[in-house]
Amino acid sequence: MIKAKVLDILKALSKDELKQFGEYISSPVINKREAVVELFNSYRKHYPEFNDKSFTKEKVLKKLYPGKPYNDEVFRNLNSQLLKFAEEFLSFLGYTSNQFSVKKHLLSELLNRNILSLFEKNLGEATESLERQAAHDLDYFNKSYELFIYKDLYNSFRNNFNKQDIQRAERDLVVSFVMKILEIQNYVLYESRLLGLDRSLYLSDKFTENMMKGLPDDIRDMPQVQIHFNAFMLEKTDEEKYFAKLHNLVIKHGDLLEKEKLYNKYIDMIEHLKRTRSMNDPKTVKEVFTLRREIIEKGLFTENFMTNMFFLNMVKSGSRLKEFDWVKAFIENYNGLINEDYRHSSYQLALSMMNFEMKKFDDALSHLALVKYEDNYYNLEVRNLTSRIYYEKGETDLLNDFLNSYRIYVSKNRSLSKKDCESHTHFISVLGKLVRIREGGKNYKIDELLPSERKKDFINKIWILEKLKDLESD
Repeated sequence: MIKAKVLDILKALSKDELKQFGEYISSPVINKREAVVELFNSYRKHYPEFNDKSFTKEKVLKKLYPGKPYNDEVFRNLNSQLLKFAEEFLSFLGYTSNQFSVKKHLLSELLNRNILSLFEKNLGEATESLERQAAHDLDYFNKSYELFIYKDLYNSFRNNFNKQDIQRAERDLVVSFVMKILEIQNYVLYESRLLGLDRSLYLSDKFTENMMKGLPDDIRDMPQVQIHFNAFMLEKTDEEKYFAKLHNLVIKHGDLLEKEKLYNKYIDMIEHLKRTRSMNDPKTVKEVFTLRREIIEKGLFTENFMTNMFFLNMVKSGSRLKEFDWVKAFIENYNGLINEDYRHSSYQLALSMMNFEMKKFDDALSHLALVKYEDNYYNLEVRNLTSRIYYEKGETDLLNDFLNSYRIYVSKNRSLSKKDCESHTHFISVLGKLVRIREGGKNYKIDELLPSERKKDFINKIWILEKLKDLESD
Protein backbone atom coordinates (compact mmCIF):
# COMPACT_ATOMS: atom_id res chain seq x y z
CA MET A 1 0.00 0.00 0.00
CA ILE A 2 1.04 3.55 -0.69
CA LYS A 3 2.21 5.69 2.21
CA ALA A 4 2.30 9.36 1.28
CA LYS A 5 1.73 12.52 3.31
CA VAL A 6 -0.82 13.79 0.82
CA LEU A 7 -3.09 10.88 1.73
CA ASP A 8 -3.35 12.24 5.29
CA ILE A 9 -4.90 15.40 3.84
CA LEU A 10 -7.19 13.54 1.43
CA LYS A 11 -8.47 11.33 4.28
CA ALA A 12 -9.38 14.42 6.29
CA LEU A 13 -11.46 15.95 3.47
CA SER A 14 -15.21 15.45 3.28
CA LYS A 15 -16.71 14.10 0.04
CA ASP A 16 -17.74 17.61 -1.00
CA GLU A 17 -14.28 18.98 -0.20
CA LEU A 18 -12.65 16.14 -2.15
CA LYS A 19 -14.77 17.04 -5.17
CA GLN A 20 -13.88 20.70 -4.71
CA PHE A 21 -10.17 19.82 -4.53
CA GLY A 22 -10.48 18.00 -7.86
CA GLU A 23 -11.97 21.14 -9.40
CA TYR A 24 -9.28 23.26 -7.72
CA ILE A 25 -6.30 21.41 -9.25
CA SER A 26 -8.07 21.12 -12.61
CA SER A 27 -7.97 24.90 -12.95
CA PRO A 28 -5.15 26.01 -15.30
CA VAL A 29 -4.61 29.01 -13.02
CA ILE A 30 -3.58 26.60 -10.25
CA ASN A 31 -2.04 23.62 -12.06
CA LYS A 32 -0.81 23.07 -15.58
CA ARG A 33 0.29 19.41 -15.23
CA GLU A 34 -2.42 16.94 -16.25
CA ALA A 35 -0.47 14.07 -14.65
CA VAL A 36 -1.07 15.58 -11.19
CA VAL A 37 -4.83 15.61 -11.85
CA GLU A 38 -4.66 12.00 -13.10
CA LEU A 39 -2.74 10.97 -9.96
CA PHE A 40 -5.44 12.56 -7.79
CA ASN A 41 -8.22 10.86 -9.78
CA SER A 42 -6.45 7.55 -9.31
CA TYR A 43 -6.16 8.18 -5.56
CA ARG A 44 -9.76 9.30 -5.08
CA LYS A 45 -11.00 5.86 -6.20
CA HIS A 46 -9.56 4.47 -2.95
CA TYR A 47 -11.01 7.23 -0.71
CA PRO A 48 -11.42 7.31 2.29
CA GLU A 49 -9.35 4.39 3.62
CA PHE A 50 -6.65 4.09 0.93
CA ASN A 51 -5.77 0.61 2.19
CA ASP A 52 -6.92 -2.01 -0.33
CA LYS A 53 -4.40 -4.46 -1.83
CA SER A 54 -4.58 -2.96 -5.32
CA PHE A 55 -3.46 0.42 -3.99
CA THR A 56 0.26 0.24 -4.84
CA LYS A 57 2.72 2.70 -6.36
CA GLU A 58 3.40 0.43 -9.31
CA LYS A 59 -0.28 0.01 -10.26
CA VAL A 60 -1.07 3.69 -9.86
CA LEU A 61 1.89 4.83 -12.01
CA LYS A 62 1.19 2.16 -14.62
CA LYS A 63 -2.28 3.68 -15.18
CA LEU A 64 -0.71 7.12 -15.59
CA TYR A 65 2.06 5.96 -17.95
CA PRO A 66 0.97 2.66 -19.56
CA GLY A 67 3.73 0.65 -21.18
CA LYS A 68 6.51 2.42 -19.27
CA PRO A 69 8.59 0.83 -16.46
CA TYR A 70 7.99 2.03 -12.89
CA ASN A 71 10.11 5.06 -11.98
CA ASP A 72 10.19 5.91 -8.29
CA GLU A 73 11.58 9.40 -8.86
CA VAL A 74 8.66 10.27 -11.15
CA PHE A 75 6.18 8.90 -8.62
CA ARG A 76 7.72 10.86 -5.74
CA ASN A 77 7.81 14.05 -7.83
CA LEU A 78 4.10 13.79 -8.69
CA ASN A 79 3.23 13.08 -5.04
CA SER A 80 5.25 16.09 -3.95
CA GLN A 81 3.36 18.37 -6.34
CA LEU A 82 -0.01 16.93 -5.32
CA LEU A 83 0.92 17.46 -1.66
CA LYS A 84 1.81 21.10 -2.40
CA PHE A 85 -1.57 21.68 -4.03
CA ALA A 86 -3.38 19.88 -1.19
CA GLU A 87 -1.69 22.12 1.39
CA GLU A 88 -2.57 25.22 -0.64
CA PHE A 89 -6.16 23.97 -0.89
CA LEU A 90 -6.43 23.67 2.91
CA SER A 91 -5.16 27.24 3.17
CA PHE A 92 -7.71 28.26 0.50
CA LEU A 93 -10.55 26.62 2.49
CA GLY A 94 -9.51 28.46 5.63
CA TYR A 95 -9.20 31.76 3.78
CA THR A 96 -12.56 31.59 1.99
CA SER A 97 -14.38 30.45 5.15
CA ASN A 98 -13.40 33.73 6.86
CA GLN A 99 -15.34 36.44 5.04
CA PHE A 100 -13.73 39.21 7.08
CA SER A 101 -10.29 38.06 5.96
CA VAL A 102 -11.48 38.04 2.34
CA LYS A 103 -12.84 41.58 2.66
CA LYS A 104 -9.71 42.79 4.43
CA HIS A 105 -7.44 41.56 1.64
CA LEU A 106 -9.79 43.05 -0.95
CA LEU A 107 -9.70 46.45 0.79
CA SER A 108 -5.91 46.33 0.86
CA GLU A 109 -5.73 45.55 -2.87
CA LEU A 110 -8.27 48.26 -3.75
CA LEU A 111 -6.13 50.83 -1.91
CA ASN A 112 -2.87 49.57 -3.40
CA ARG A 113 -4.35 49.79 -6.90
CA ASN A 114 -6.08 53.12 -6.19
CA ILE A 115 -9.53 51.74 -7.04
CA LEU A 116 -11.26 54.11 -4.65
CA SER A 117 -14.63 53.87 -6.38
CA LEU A 118 -15.11 50.38 -4.95
CA PHE A 119 -13.31 50.85 -1.64
CA GLU A 120 -16.05 52.75 0.19
CA LYS A 121 -18.72 50.22 -0.85
CA ASN A 122 -16.67 47.24 0.39
CA LEU A 123 -15.64 49.05 3.58
CA GLY A 124 -19.31 49.69 4.34
CA GLU A 125 -20.19 46.03 3.75
CA ALA A 126 -17.34 44.87 6.00
CA THR A 127 -18.33 47.30 8.75
CA GLU A 128 -22.00 46.29 8.61
CA SER A 129 -21.06 42.61 8.73
CA LEU A 130 -18.84 43.20 11.76
CA GLU A 131 -21.52 45.15 13.60
CA ARG A 132 -24.00 42.29 13.08
CA GLN A 133 -21.61 40.06 15.03
CA ALA A 134 -23.17 39.37 18.44
CA ALA A 135 -19.86 38.98 20.28
CA HIS A 136 -18.00 42.23 20.90
CA ASP A 137 -14.88 40.73 22.36
CA LEU A 138 -11.17 40.81 21.57
CA ASP A 139 -11.67 39.60 17.99
CA TYR A 140 -14.33 42.24 17.33
CA PHE A 141 -12.16 45.15 18.52
CA ASN A 142 -9.12 43.88 16.58
CA LYS A 143 -11.17 43.72 13.39
CA SER A 144 -12.76 47.09 14.05
CA TYR A 145 -9.31 48.63 14.54
CA GLU A 146 -8.11 47.15 11.24
CA LEU A 147 -11.13 48.52 9.35
CA PHE A 148 -10.67 52.02 10.72
CA ILE A 149 -6.97 51.93 9.82
CA TYR A 150 -7.98 51.14 6.24
CA LYS A 151 -10.54 53.95 6.41
CA ASP A 152 -7.86 56.33 7.67
CA LEU A 153 -5.64 55.40 4.71
CA TYR A 154 -8.58 55.93 2.38
CA ASN A 155 -9.19 59.36 3.94
CA SER A 156 -5.54 60.26 3.35
CA PHE A 157 -5.91 59.44 -0.35
CA ARG A 158 -8.79 61.91 -0.47
CA ASN A 159 -7.06 64.50 1.78
CA ASN A 160 -10.01 64.23 4.12
CA PHE A 161 -8.74 63.33 7.59
CA ASN A 162 -11.46 62.44 10.05
CA LYS A 163 -10.77 62.99 13.75
CA GLN A 164 -13.66 60.72 14.76
CA ASP A 165 -12.32 57.80 12.70
CA ILE A 166 -8.80 58.18 14.13
CA GLN A 167 -10.13 58.24 17.70
CA ARG A 168 -12.31 55.19 17.01
CA ALA A 169 -9.29 53.24 15.74
CA GLU A 170 -7.18 54.25 18.76
CA ARG A 171 -9.95 53.34 21.19
CA ASP A 172 -10.53 49.92 19.60
CA LEU A 173 -6.79 49.22 19.76
CA VAL A 174 -6.62 50.14 23.47
CA VAL A 175 -9.66 48.00 24.30
CA SER A 176 -8.25 44.96 22.44
CA PHE A 177 -4.82 45.48 24.05
CA VAL A 178 -6.27 45.65 27.57
CA MET A 179 -8.37 42.51 27.11
CA LYS A 180 -5.45 40.64 25.55
CA ILE A 181 -3.10 41.59 28.41
CA LEU A 182 -5.65 40.42 30.99
CA GLU A 183 -6.24 37.20 29.05
CA ILE A 184 -2.51 36.44 28.72
CA GLN A 185 -1.77 37.22 32.37
CA ASN A 186 -4.65 34.98 33.42
CA TYR A 187 -3.19 32.20 31.25
CA VAL A 188 0.34 32.70 32.64
CA LEU A 189 -0.93 32.36 36.22
CA TYR A 190 -3.03 29.33 35.27
CA GLU A 191 -0.11 27.51 33.63
CA SER A 192 2.21 28.47 36.49
CA ARG A 193 -0.20 26.96 39.01
CA LEU A 194 -1.04 23.90 36.95
CA LEU A 195 2.43 22.98 35.63
CA GLY A 196 4.63 24.64 38.23
CA LEU A 197 6.18 27.00 35.67
CA ASP A 198 7.97 30.15 36.76
CA ARG A 199 6.21 33.48 36.41
CA SER A 200 8.78 35.13 34.17
CA LEU A 201 6.05 36.28 31.76
CA TYR A 202 3.86 37.70 34.53
CA LEU A 203 3.92 41.49 34.31
CA SER A 204 3.55 42.12 38.06
CA ASP A 205 0.57 43.19 40.13
CA LYS A 206 1.59 46.83 39.87
CA PHE A 207 1.53 46.77 36.06
CA THR A 208 -2.02 45.43 35.89
CA GLU A 209 -3.21 47.71 38.68
CA ASN A 210 -1.75 50.83 37.02
CA MET A 211 -3.10 49.77 33.62
CA MET A 212 -6.65 49.47 34.95
CA LYS A 213 -6.41 52.74 36.92
CA GLY A 214 -5.07 54.60 33.90
CA LEU A 215 -7.92 53.59 31.60
CA PRO A 216 -10.71 56.03 30.74
CA ASP A 217 -13.83 55.21 32.76
CA ASP A 218 -15.86 54.19 29.72
CA ILE A 219 -13.26 51.55 28.75
CA ARG A 220 -12.58 50.28 32.27
CA ASP A 221 -16.32 49.89 32.92
CA MET A 222 -17.06 48.00 29.70
CA PRO A 223 -18.66 44.63 30.61
CA GLN A 224 -16.21 42.77 28.36
CA VAL A 225 -13.21 44.36 30.07
CA GLN A 226 -14.71 43.71 33.50
CA ILE A 227 -15.28 40.03 32.65
CA HIS A 228 -11.64 39.58 31.64
CA PHE A 229 -10.45 41.57 34.67
CA ASN A 230 -12.49 39.62 37.21
CA ALA A 231 -11.47 36.30 35.64
CA PHE A 232 -7.83 37.36 35.95
CA MET A 233 -8.28 38.48 39.56
CA LEU A 234 -10.08 35.23 40.41
CA GLU A 235 -7.15 33.19 39.09
CA LYS A 236 -4.73 35.47 40.93
CA THR A 237 -6.44 35.66 44.36
CA ASP A 238 -9.22 33.01 44.55
CA GLU A 239 -11.27 35.63 46.42
CA GLU A 240 -15.03 35.05 46.51
CA LYS A 241 -15.86 38.63 45.54
CA TYR A 242 -14.30 38.09 42.12
CA PHE A 243 -16.15 34.81 41.67
CA ALA A 244 -19.48 36.50 42.45
CA LYS A 245 -18.74 39.46 40.15
CA LEU A 246 -17.59 37.22 37.31
CA HIS A 247 -20.64 34.98 37.53
CA ASN A 248 -22.97 37.98 37.58
CA LEU A 249 -21.19 39.53 34.60
CA VAL A 250 -21.29 36.40 32.41
CA ILE A 251 -25.00 35.94 33.13
CA LYS A 252 -25.81 39.54 32.16
CA HIS A 253 -23.23 40.18 29.45
CA GLY A 254 -21.82 36.80 28.44
CA ASP A 255 -23.22 37.16 24.90
CA LEU A 256 -20.65 39.89 24.28
CA LEU A 257 -17.86 37.31 24.48
CA GLU A 258 -16.87 34.85 21.79
CA LYS A 259 -18.25 31.38 22.46
CA GLU A 260 -14.87 29.83 23.31
CA LYS A 261 -13.89 32.72 25.59
CA LEU A 262 -17.19 32.53 27.49
CA TYR A 263 -16.72 28.78 27.91
CA ASN A 264 -13.25 29.41 29.37
CA LYS A 265 -14.67 31.86 31.90
CA TYR A 266 -17.11 29.20 33.09
CA ILE A 267 -14.24 26.74 33.43
CA ASP A 268 -12.33 29.38 35.44
CA MET A 269 -15.26 29.57 37.88
CA ILE A 270 -15.66 25.79 38.12
CA GLU A 271 -11.94 25.31 38.75
CA HIS A 272 -12.07 27.99 41.45
CA LEU A 273 -14.84 26.10 43.27
CA LYS A 274 -12.91 22.85 43.03
CA ARG A 275 -9.76 24.51 44.37
CA THR A 276 -11.32 26.34 47.26
CA ARG A 277 -14.15 24.08 48.41
CA SER A 278 -14.86 20.44 49.04
CA MET A 279 -16.71 18.63 46.29
CA ASN A 280 -18.30 16.62 49.09
CA ASP A 281 -20.15 19.76 50.22
CA PRO A 282 -23.73 19.70 48.82
CA LYS A 283 -23.62 23.47 48.34
CA THR A 284 -20.50 23.15 46.16
CA VAL A 285 -22.07 20.33 44.16
CA LYS A 286 -25.07 22.56 43.44
CA GLU A 287 -22.94 25.55 42.43
CA VAL A 288 -20.79 23.46 40.06
CA PHE A 289 -23.89 21.84 38.59
CA THR A 290 -25.48 25.26 38.02
CA LEU A 291 -22.39 26.49 36.15
CA ARG A 292 -22.21 23.36 34.02
CA ARG A 293 -25.92 23.54 33.25
CA GLU A 294 -25.43 27.13 32.07
CA ILE A 295 -22.67 25.87 29.75
CA ILE A 296 -25.15 23.37 28.30
CA GLU A 297 -28.05 25.79 28.02
CA LYS A 298 -25.87 28.44 26.35
CA GLY A 299 -24.48 25.84 23.92
CA LEU A 300 -20.87 26.63 24.84
CA PHE A 301 -19.42 23.12 24.53
CA THR A 302 -17.58 22.24 21.31
CA GLU A 303 -20.06 21.80 18.47
CA ASN A 304 -21.07 18.16 17.94
CA PHE A 305 -18.71 16.97 20.66
CA MET A 306 -18.83 16.48 24.41
CA THR A 307 -16.18 14.78 26.55
CA ASN A 308 -17.26 11.67 28.40
CA MET A 309 -16.01 13.18 31.68
CA PHE A 310 -18.09 16.35 31.29
CA PHE A 311 -21.12 14.23 30.39
CA LEU A 312 -20.76 11.92 33.41
CA ASN A 313 -20.03 14.77 35.82
CA MET A 314 -23.25 16.46 34.70
CA VAL A 315 -25.23 13.27 35.30
CA LYS A 316 -23.57 12.59 38.64
CA SER A 317 -24.09 16.05 40.12
CA GLY A 318 -27.59 16.44 38.65
CA SER A 319 -28.66 13.09 40.04
CA ARG A 320 -27.27 13.88 43.49
CA LEU A 321 -29.35 17.07 43.43
CA LYS A 322 -32.45 15.05 42.45
CA GLU A 323 -32.84 16.95 39.16
CA PHE A 324 -34.05 13.72 37.56
CA ASP A 325 -36.22 15.14 34.77
CA TRP A 326 -33.37 17.36 33.60
CA VAL A 327 -30.84 14.52 33.89
CA LYS A 328 -33.03 12.09 31.89
CA ALA A 329 -33.41 14.61 29.09
CA PHE A 330 -29.70 15.44 29.18
CA ILE A 331 -28.63 11.77 28.90
CA GLU A 332 -30.86 11.12 25.91
CA ASN A 333 -30.15 14.42 24.13
CA TYR A 334 -26.39 14.58 24.55
CA ASN A 335 -24.94 11.05 24.80
CA GLY A 336 -24.61 10.99 21.00
CA LEU A 337 -21.97 13.75 21.20
CA ILE A 338 -19.53 11.55 23.14
CA ASN A 339 -16.60 9.95 21.30
CA GLU A 340 -17.80 6.63 19.92
CA ASP A 341 -15.15 4.67 21.86
CA TYR A 342 -16.68 5.80 25.16
CA ARG A 343 -20.29 6.43 24.16
CA HIS A 344 -21.85 3.07 25.12
CA SER A 345 -20.11 2.77 28.50
CA SER A 346 -20.77 6.41 29.37
CA TYR A 347 -24.46 6.04 28.49
CA GLN A 348 -24.89 2.91 30.64
CA LEU A 349 -22.88 4.32 33.54
CA ALA A 350 -24.94 7.52 33.41
CA LEU A 351 -28.21 5.57 33.59
CA SER A 352 -26.82 3.57 36.48
CA MET A 353 -25.82 6.72 38.39
CA MET A 354 -29.25 8.23 37.89
CA ASN A 355 -31.13 5.05 38.87
CA PHE A 356 -28.99 4.71 42.00
CA GLU A 357 -29.99 8.18 43.20
CA MET A 358 -33.62 7.34 42.34
CA LYS A 359 -33.19 4.25 44.59
CA LYS A 360 -33.86 1.90 41.68
CA PHE A 361 -30.97 -0.31 42.67
CA ASP A 362 -31.74 -3.34 40.50
CA ASP A 363 -31.98 -1.11 37.42
CA ALA A 364 -28.72 0.53 38.41
CA LEU A 365 -27.01 -2.87 38.61
CA SER A 366 -28.43 -3.90 35.23
CA HIS A 367 -26.94 -0.84 33.54
CA LEU A 368 -23.61 -1.28 35.36
CA ALA A 369 -23.32 -4.79 33.93
CA LEU A 370 -23.25 -3.25 30.43
CA VAL A 371 -20.37 -0.88 31.16
CA LYS A 372 -17.08 -1.87 29.55
CA TYR A 373 -14.04 -1.23 31.69
CA GLU A 374 -12.40 1.30 29.38
CA ASP A 375 -9.83 2.64 31.85
CA ASN A 376 -9.20 3.31 35.54
CA TYR A 377 -11.99 5.89 35.76
CA TYR A 378 -14.67 3.45 34.60
CA ASN A 379 -13.18 0.66 36.70
CA LEU A 380 -13.26 2.73 39.86
CA GLU A 381 -16.71 4.22 39.19
CA VAL A 382 -18.23 0.78 38.57
CA ARG A 383 -16.62 -0.74 41.67
CA ASN A 384 -17.56 2.17 43.90
CA LEU A 385 -21.15 2.32 42.68
CA THR A 386 -21.56 -1.47 42.91
CA SER A 387 -20.42 -1.46 46.53
CA ARG A 388 -22.92 1.28 47.40
CA ILE A 389 -25.73 -0.61 45.66
CA TYR A 390 -24.94 -3.81 47.59
CA TYR A 391 -24.98 -1.80 50.83
CA GLU A 392 -28.33 -0.18 50.01
CA LYS A 393 -29.82 -3.57 49.11
CA GLY A 394 -28.52 -5.13 52.34
CA GLU A 395 -26.47 -7.74 50.43
CA THR A 396 -23.89 -8.09 53.19
CA ASP A 397 -22.14 -11.27 52.01
CA LEU A 398 -21.89 -10.03 48.44
CA LEU A 399 -20.64 -6.65 49.68
CA ASN A 400 -17.92 -8.12 51.92
CA ASP A 401 -16.56 -10.24 49.07
CA PHE A 402 -16.81 -7.33 46.68
CA LEU A 403 -14.98 -4.93 49.04
CA ASN A 404 -12.07 -7.39 49.22
CA SER A 405 -11.87 -7.43 45.42
CA TYR A 406 -12.21 -3.63 45.30
CA ARG A 407 -9.40 -3.24 47.88
CA ILE A 408 -7.07 -5.56 45.96
CA TYR A 409 -7.70 -3.72 42.69
CA VAL A 410 -6.85 -0.36 44.27
CA SER A 411 -3.77 -1.58 46.15
CA LYS A 412 -2.22 -3.40 43.17
CA ASN A 413 -3.02 -0.88 40.45
CA ARG A 414 0.25 1.02 39.99
CA SER A 415 -1.26 3.37 37.43
CA LEU A 416 -3.59 5.02 39.97
CA SER A 417 -2.64 8.41 41.32
CA LYS A 418 -1.79 8.65 45.02
CA LYS A 419 -4.89 10.79 45.57
CA ASP A 420 -7.23 8.25 43.91
CA CYS A 421 -5.62 5.37 45.78
CA GLU A 422 -5.98 7.07 49.18
CA SER A 423 -9.52 8.28 48.45
CA HIS A 424 -10.88 4.88 47.40
CA THR A 425 -8.94 2.99 50.11
CA HIS A 426 -10.48 5.19 52.78
CA PHE A 427 -13.95 4.77 51.29
CA ILE A 428 -13.56 0.96 51.39
CA SER A 429 -12.37 1.08 54.99
CA VAL A 430 -15.23 3.28 56.20
CA LEU A 431 -17.86 1.30 54.31
CA GLY A 432 -16.52 -1.87 55.93
CA LYS A 433 -17.01 -0.26 59.32
CA LEU A 434 -20.57 0.73 58.42
CA VAL A 435 -21.37 -2.87 57.51
CA ARG A 436 -20.05 -4.14 60.84
CA ILE A 437 -21.99 -1.49 62.78
CA ARG A 438 -25.18 -2.28 60.91
CA GLU A 439 -24.73 -5.98 61.50
CA GLY A 440 -24.51 -5.38 65.25
CA GLY A 441 -20.77 -5.31 65.90
CA LYS A 442 -19.34 -3.26 68.76
CA ASN A 443 -15.96 -2.41 67.29
CA TYR A 444 -16.87 1.06 66.08
CA LYS A 445 -18.91 3.76 67.72
CA ILE A 446 -20.94 6.03 65.47
CA ASP A 447 -20.59 9.03 67.79
CA GLU A 448 -16.80 8.79 67.33
CA LEU A 449 -16.80 7.85 63.64
CA LEU A 450 -19.16 10.57 62.40
CA PRO A 451 -17.18 13.65 63.54
CA SER A 452 -13.86 12.15 62.42
CA GLU A 453 -15.14 11.38 58.92
CA ARG A 454 -16.59 14.88 58.53
CA LYS A 455 -13.02 16.25 58.71
CA LYS A 456 -11.68 13.98 55.97
CA ASP A 457 -12.02 14.25 52.20
CA PHE A 458 -12.62 11.12 50.12
CA ILE A 459 -14.83 9.83 47.34
CA ASN A 460 -18.58 9.87 47.99
CA LYS A 461 -18.12 11.32 51.45
CA ILE A 462 -21.64 12.80 51.37
CA TRP A 463 -23.18 9.35 50.87
CA ILE A 464 -21.05 7.84 53.67
CA LEU A 465 -22.11 10.58 56.10
CA GLU A 466 -25.76 10.03 55.16
CA LYS A 467 -25.45 6.31 55.91
CA LEU A 468 -23.76 7.07 59.25
CA LYS A 469 -26.61 9.39 60.19
CA ASP A 470 -29.11 6.68 59.22
CA LEU A 471 -27.37 4.24 61.57
CA GLU A 472 -27.25 6.85 64.32
CA SER A 473 -31.02 7.38 64.13
CA ASP A 474 -31.84 3.64 64.11
